[in-house]
Amino acid sequence: MNEPKHPIQVVARRTGLNPDVIRAWERRYQAVIPQRASNGRRLYSDTDVEKLTLLRRATSAGRRIGDIAGESSDDLYSLIETDELAAAKARIIPSTRPSTGSVMEHFEECLDAITAMNSSHLKSCLIKADKALGIPFLLEDLLRPLISHVRDECRRGNMRQCHERVATATVRSYMYNLATSENSTESHHNLIVSTPVGQHYDLIALRMAVAANFYGWNAIYLGTDLAPEEIAYACKQTQSYTIALGIASPADDPHLANALRELKIKVGSNVSLLVGGNAVTGYTEVLQEIDAISVQTMGELRMELDRLKRLSPYN
Repeated sequence: MNEPKHPIQVVARRTGLNPDVIRAWERRYQAVIPQRASNGRRLYSDTDVEKLTLLRRATSAGRRIGDIAGESSDDLYSLIETDELAAAKARIIPSTRPSTGSVMEHFEECLDAITAMNSSHLKSCLIKADKALGIPFLLEDLLRPLISHVRDECRRGNMRQCHERVATATVRSYMYNLATSENSTESHHNLIVSTPVGQHYDLIALRMAVAANFYGWNAIYLGTDLAPEEIAYACKQTQSYTIALGIASPADDPHLANALRELKIKVGSNVSLLVGGNAVTGYTEVLQEIDAISVQTMGELRMELDRLKRLSPYN
């Protein structure tokens, strides 16, 4: 029987969705309707987990959750298959999406390496997952939920800060190597990637740089905490027409808002700004003011980069 038995943290880990996103999809769109345990905790069935996984895959490909939340699992499978075949023909992403079970196998192997604080084994696990999953799914389906899970476990006291340090340091090193060694030097589509002044967390920007390289761009990674004039100078020197910025926290830094305005003034209207990260929603007003584009998934990033490439003077 398909009895509800999974608490929300287990569902988040299996689907790769943040618990807040799961709750929001329940409240706003009735994507799934979990039952409640005697203590009030949400409990999800295997069917719920399957549907949430399918919804994540569909939204990662650019579908709006409000348009697909009411679809059945069978219809979602068909929709995803259609999207992935179209993307494969365009040579944007691999034609075969890894199964949830396959991703979870790599997830568990990486988690075991982190628990043992064995960074060399974790690196080996990442290399293995890269070959099996491909870059987009490594970034979105494995690394993003993996780091989120480790941090959640640290907050609950199930893991320690040293575990998080091993995880982030190893993942950072691995992504940095990808970001700086696999860029397309023959591409005219240059992309500056950094974090603005005051932002020291680099995993978001690195993820964007690695993905951009995979999508045929020449991503030029500048590191973190960079002043507007430095980003603008790099943009001009490399003839880049797009800048990607990672913003992690806080969500209410008035200095950051002004720095974003200054950057837009310095680069002008011909340069597009893509912004990703957990704190982006806190800067919605200024991002709209400077015509910056928020990208929160690899699917969204891919679509925006593809759109900008079509509009570029190099085509």
